[in-house]
Amino acid sequence: MFRKSLSLFLFSLLLIQCSKDPVTGKKSYNWFNRQQEIALGEKVLASQLKAFKQAQEGENKKPVSIDEDEEQLKRLRRIVHRLAKVSHVPDFPYEVHLADSPVVNAWCAPGGKIMVYRGLWDKEKGLVKKDNEDEIAAVLAHEIAHATSRHVTESLSTHITIGLAGSVATTAIGEAHQDLGDIFSTVFVVGYTIFVPTYSRRHESEADRVGLFYMAKAGYDPRAAVRLWQRAAQRKNPKASSIFASHPPSGKRAKDLEKYLPMAMELYRNPQLPYPNFSDL
Repeated sequence: MFRKSLSLFLFSLLLIQCSKDPVTGKKSYNWFNRQQEIALGEKVLASQLKAFKQAQEGENKKPVSIDEDEEQLKRLRRIVHRLAKVSHVPDFPYEVHLADSPVVNAWCAPGGKIMVYRGLWDKEKGLVKKDNEDEIAAVLAHEIAHATSRHVTESLSTHITIGLAGSVATTAIGEAHQDLGDIFSTVFVVGYTIFVPTYSRRHESEADRVGLFYMAKAGYDPRAAVRLWQRAAQRKNPKASSIFASHPPSGKRAKDLEKYLPMAMELYRNPQLPYPNFSDL
């Protein structure tokens, strides 16, 4: 009887909070509406910018400058603008910032708030060439796909439901779920705080596929994405804050993308074509 009541409780939550995935068109489980999602992204970005400012003001902390490389910032804004226009949610308030940090990563918070770290194109440890717009677009398209697919708020919604269920029936759910971790992890690198989103393998795979087609439709060569993820798979002992951490050394993610490359190349050559049905990919 107890388990039956719990199941009914969870099922009622699922029915109440179903929404439509903008990318696949399928129903998804999400507690957040569009405005709440945008507000969450703004909060994440503000927290990161505040952390960098505090690092500048604190003692014995390395200063972190924001948006000082004007030439590269203009390039990033141009690429984001082109990708956003062809995305499934072009009216998100997209915004990109460039942090002078050695971290090899970039992220996009809900609502299109993007942070890029200078380490992404570090000559020794980086992933992309600083002036190669196809390679940069591959990274940004992947991150934007996380936002349009609503991966962060979907994960948060799942955690909220588990928390609610736990408050009703701790013995049935188990205490293990209490250690699921934050969607945006806090990592300390060379004296300052950075935020790094964590995604499930399913979400990463979906962002890979969607991002591949975003960059192709925006006029960026999708072959650059396969090349980058092959490169990422070759890196050993990746740090938790690095983009390489989510790319297994087997190169599976690059191999998976290769399967969609013919379709992406067709879209690249003829961007007027519609997107494939992502729910079938």
